[in-house]
Amino acid sequence: MKIIDIAQRSNAWHVWRRRGVTASDAAVLLGRSPYKTLWRLWAEKTGIAVEEDVSRNPFVQYGLCNEDIARQAFEARHGEILLPVCVEDEALPLMRASLDGHLANQAPVELKCPGSKVWEAVRAKGAESETFRLCYPQVQHQILVTGADDGYLVFWHQGEIQEFQIPRDGPLIRSLIEKAMDFWKRVESKQEPAKDPERDVFTPKEGEQVAQWAEAAERYQILNAQITALKERLEGLKAEQGRHRDTLKCLMGPYLRAQCGGIRVARYAVAGNIQYERLLQDKLPALPQEEIERYRDAPSERCCVRVIAPKQQNTAWR
Repeated sequence: MKIIDIAQRSNAWHVWRRRGVTASDAAVLLGRSPYKTLWRLWAEKTGIAVEEDVSRNPFVQYGLCNEDIARQAFEARHGEILLPVCVEDEALPLMRASLDGHLANQAPVELKCPGSKVWEAVRAKGAESETFRLCYPQVQHQILVTGADDGYLVFWHQGEIQEFQIPRDGPLIRSLIEKAMDFWKRVESKQEPAKDPERDVFTPKEGEQVAQWAEAAERYQILNAQITALKERLEGLKAEQGRHRDTLKCLMGPYLRAQCGGIRVARYAVAGNIQYERLLQDKLPALPQEEIERYRDAPSERCCVRVIAPKQQNTAWR
């Protein structure tokens, strides 16, 4: 294990992470991440796409605010001091990790400070929980880089702590190294991996496809601008019309119907909507979600096109 003198979350740290394969990338390389595809990771490493900034995510902020408290709780249990540190594998410097800390025997410690829902799931299901399974490759990557025999995955929530001592998984680590080396060859050669049509972003290829896309996109933006202008004009007309309608209603006094000057006005009461979701919660609070899903109509496909400003065109897909 080689210690790298870089402060975590600094600009230099972001550059260092982008130039290697980190523990956070492990689940992506193994095809286990629900948040990022292999192509997206490749696009971020090659600079084609910008990594999404999650620093304002409330769950991320909660974790960062409580990380030191969780670290102190683990230290009190084990009688050792943990220091955040950046490390690389001695033999494979491509493999990197930003550790929340490590013990004297080099065992890495990964600290998680989840919200109540995730915490309860981890407490109930343990190693079978979705969060544990997602974090497992991350800890194995850290074990690889540190050369340790095991590592710790630690969950802290409102003063409670639950830790898992995870032994070295040789087959998974070998698979991780193999996939990481193949992935990095693609990064260096700019050879993109296959895209997932359901999760990755389509971009037209060179030639006629690009020309057709460009023409359709240009016409769409022109029409969108015209439609927006018409909508604004229409909203203005509706607002002006509403003011005259209010005048007519005021002149009617207590009458429910009126007619004069080519205008007929009728006032009537309309029953309010029934709040079916609230009704179900009040009358059938124990009704399982799967029972409700039985009455859902078949899914249908929709298409949303949004015109983005030039300064936002290179930002991460939302």
